[in-house]
Amino acid sequence: MQTPVPSDLIVQLAQAFPEHATRIVEALETPPSVSLRLNPARPLLSPPHVELQDGTIPWLPTGIEGYWLRERPTFALDPLWHAGAYYVQDSSAMILSTIWDELDWQEPPALALDLCAAPGGKSTLLRDLLPDETLLVSNEILPKRCKILVENLVKWCGADHTIITQEDPQQLTPLLRGACNLVLVDAPCSGEGLMRRDEEARRMWSPQLISDCVSRQRAILREAIRMLMPEGVLLYATCTLNQEENDQMVQWLLDHYPCQLIDLSHTAERIPGAYATAYGLHLWPGIVRGEGQYLAALRLTDILERPSEVRRTKGLTRSSRQELASLSWLSEVPSADCYTIGEQIYQLTPAAAQLLAEASRQRLAVATPGFAVATMRHQAKGYEPSFALLHHPLCRTAELPALELPLQEALRYLRGEALTTSSPSARGITAITYRGIPLGLAHSTGSRLNNLYPKPYRLRI
Repeated sequence: MQTPVPSDLIVQLAQAFPEHATRIVEALETPPSVSLRLNPARPLLSPPHVELQDGTIPWLPTGIEGYWLRERPTFALDPLWHAGAYYVQDSSAMILSTIWDELDWQEPPALALDLCAAPGGKSTLLRDLLPDETLLVSNEILPKRCKILVENLVKWCGADHTIITQEDPQQLTPLLRGACNLVLVDAPCSGEGLMRRDEEARRMWSPQLISDCVSRQRAILREAIRMLMPEGVLLYATCTLNQEENDQMVQWLLDHYPCQLIDLSHTAERIPGAYATAYGLHLWPGIVRGEGQYLAALRLTDILERPSEVRRTKGLTRSSRQELASLSWLSEVPSADCYTIGEQIYQLTPAAAQLLAEASRQRLAVATPGFAVATMRHQAKGYEPSFALLHHPLCRTAELPALELPLQEALRYLRGEALTTSSPSARGITAITYRGIPLGLAHSTGSRLNNLYPKPYRLRI
């Protein structure tokens, strides 16, 4: 790092946390930690980058597996990363899974919202933690970041039971007011906890930036809490270190809204070095193996907003389940209804279909309506498997011709290049795999395979 840790920040840390400040500042001058989380739906014979593995993350619950690496490899040159077999995520950010049992769900959440979701680390983790029947709305207002969010969720789970929106939180409130069992706000912040991996966080930091972030966070939280139903849970997270954006922000919520804190102190006992305050959990670089993270949980105790009345909205166009049932590469007839949206066929639950119809009526920007099971890209030729389907258990890859590629050929495919094969393959759609994991599709003409890997996702190195 060329930019030193800001002196004003050092003073603030010394005043707020005198017993820890020196270690935190010293850690900010060391290399960042590197960790990844495995996709439970992508079983592998051997873990990715096992030669660099440097300890498993001990605070993850059963069913969630992650570990640290000794150094950071070039993940972009690993086809398994492109296939969604794992997600590169800071171990501190994974504490969302550690506190899950502390939320004491009386019944499974029906509707969850990740309000500031890009690039998708916490949304992919939420999708693994939430029951399959829970509808997750992942939102990101910035277009470029929203595209990354879509890619990560599609590759992680096909974006199943997930609607991805690209809206200002204020615009989402009329759609979701008083309706969510869970709202996660991973708030835009001053980024102090990321300063050892982000040079820009050092250059941009100032006391004024903190003040600006506090104003933005309050504006987002005003909308977030309006979208909660009574007894709904608000999770508030940042990757910064100061009190104004962390504990004091939670106190502001308690002062202005009918909610109570959920005690997370027991979670701190399971995370070596975690620091619990009366409000939430602090994870600091140099104290915990990971970057900076703050997390607090609150429960709404009274009615703040009543849900909007369900309007009779124009329904989406249903697809023929009979036609889909005849497709050999679908493992079963989807239990939910299927709808035609553009060139794609989406599997949607009734709740998702109603929410999408209302979102359309309100002219909200929907980046992805959910799980696309098929495409009608060449309508005259009938249905083809979608890219998302390859990343979902519904896909019967054994029913598709497949071509397993070695590393260099897989990278060529990910770059969008056409492939050739010495042994003629069956004409038509072919699944391209690496280490048995589907990467995408190609169209075989016999000895040549035309690349169907989505252009926005293609490797550029």
